[in-house]
Amino acid sequence: MEPLAQFAIEVPDFSSQYGSETSISYTARNLAGKCNIYPAYGDFTQACVFRTYGPWWKYAPSGKRKFKRTPPNFISEDYIELEFEYEVQPTKIEIWETYNPGTIVRILACDSSGTDVDKGMARWKVLWEGGPERCPPESRVFCPLLRHVQFQTKIIRLEFCHDLCDYYTELDAVCLYGEEQQGQYVMSGLEGVTVGPHLTDISEIDQRLRDVTLREQEYNANANNTSMTIEELPVNSFAIECLLSRCHHLQHLNISWCGGNQSTISTSTFSRFLEACGRDLLTLYMSSCKFVNGDVLKAVGKHCPKLRELDVGSCQSLNGQSLSHLSKIHTLERLNLYRLTVNKDSLIEVLQVSPNLKHLNLGSTRINEQNIDHVMSVLGIHCKNLISLDLWRSRVSENGLSHMSDNCKYIEELDLGWCVNLRSGTHCFIDLVKKCPNIKKLFLTANRTICNEDLVTFSKHCPMLEQLDILGTGNVHVESVYSVLTQCPKLIFLDVSFCANVLVENIGIWRTQFPRCSIKRSFQD
Repeated sequence: MEPLAQFAIEVPDFSSQYGSETSISYTARNLAGKCNIYPAYGDFTQACVFRTYGPWWKYAPSGKRKFKRTPPNFISEDYIELEFEYEVQPTKIEIWETYNPGTIVRILACDSSGTDVDKGMARWKVLWEGGPERCPPESRVFCPLLRHVQFQTKIIRLEFCHDLCDYYTELDAVCLYGEEQQGQYVMSGLEGVTVGPHLTDISEIDQRLRDVTLREQEYNANANNTSMTIEELPVNSFAIECLLSRCHHLQHLNISWCGGNQSTISTSTFSRFLEACGRDLLTLYMSSCKFVNGDVLKAVGKHCPKLRELDVGSCQSLNGQSLSHLSKIHTLERLNLYRLTVNKDSLIEVLQVSPNLKHLNLGSTRINEQNIDHVMSVLGIHCKNLISLDLWRSRVSENGLSHMSDNCKYIEELDLGWCVNLRSGTHCFIDLVKKCPNIKKLFLTANRTICNEDLVTFSKHCPMLEQLDILGTGNVHVESVYSVLTQCPKLIFLDVSFCANVLVENIGIWRTQFPRCSIKRSFQD
């Protein structure tokens, strides 16, 4: 029988995207359906595009340190889950990469055949894994050899590492090949023995929990051994329950990506875990976890009084009002609210009690113009130690930007990409850099109003500038761009993609003259 070939019909979950929540351009959901770009190569709005690329985001002031206990083979930075119409036993996957290929590092299939109602044993099985690649600048169909698995699935996860990518990677489509499988059980390694996959999973949990217990016992000898990444465990409510008595000294926890649409972690179980183990938590990363809702944030606010870093980016089960629970914590230094619906009053409650806040991510948050300007005013009054602020695709105006820059003198990183309400004619960018001389990263992506006067001012007032993005402006000329390159000696990143007056010839000369700076110029085939 010929294997069934099928394209993805839906994108149920993903970690990030370049496009907005209300658009079809550059969004994750473009990966559903048949290919419509290949064999063309280049920057196309119909593609699936993630939020970051390369190492530059890690180099920025907001870059997060990696947990010491992160498994060395886990290098994924983004993921996307794809749903197909029919369940099959995977035999082949084809992935159409149409711009800057080579970022796929893991392909997984969801095995729900052994799901236990009480213990929730749905698991991801790795079909293929490898390192990122430097590939020729051409489209390709990536088709790695898959591991054989003995279950059927219609949910596939792709994971990506962008470290070697010179610009945004873009994907066109994914096709899954597979065969139907008969019967409800699979054969184990012992001939004639049939067991459900959940039995193997439970024994694996027991073994790894014994490892966690041994690490806990090391705590008395080495107080720094207090962090863990849940990537080490087959994560579900059963595993979380078993950890309750083993993690009382936990200080750093990363459970990101463990609670997507295939989540088997319950809100109540994780809330009990925080009650038992949250008193010493300093870092809690929970991005892209569907089980994270208002009840979980209530538990965070109640049981994690020492928390410094909280990441709930892309937690789509959160409503805007639930942020108010965090106002019980007065020690926050980092807060990531990427892609959330944000209630102004709830966020303000948190900011008013967070004088130590250094890093705030409001990128792609759903909050209107008047409200975001009010938030900027409160931020300037109560969070004067702010170092990085991500306002990607926000509705902030020049008034809101001024409120922040008047008071946050230590700001080093500011992402104003796709902030369509900011206009160069108001001198808001010139005023910004004059007030904030420590800026190292300034992203003005797709602001069509950036002009020569802005760039000349940047070159005079931003001696620490390392990264500048002015993609999409037609108002700057070669001379003003050159002034930035010559007068900002620390510059390592410059994006002049789709700047109409900057030609390929100019960029070629600059790349030779300024080899330390990675100069970007995107294009369409």
